[in-house]
Amino acid sequence: MNLNECLNRYIEELEREVISIISDPSTDKRTKNLAMKPLTSKKRIIKNTIEALEMVDRVHEEELEIAGTPKRSQN
Repeated sequence: MNLNECLNRYIEELEREVISIISDPSTDKRTKNLAMKPLTSKKRIIKNTIEALEMVDRVHEEELEIAGTPKRSQN
C-alpha cells in the first residue's frame, strides 16, 4: 500500500468519525463543534500533505526529464 492510499484511508476514518458525531442526537451544537474542529484540521493537514507529495513527485519527474534521466517506476 502506498502513502497516498494510507492517507486517503485515514481521511475516510476521520469522515466516519465526523458522521458519528453529527448523527448523535444527545450531543448539543457546541459540543459537536468542539469535537469536529480537530477532525477538520487533521483532514486539511492530510490533504495538504497529499498535495505537497504530488508536487514533489511532479517536480522530481520534471527535473529528471530535463537531465535526460528516465523516470523512476512507481510501485
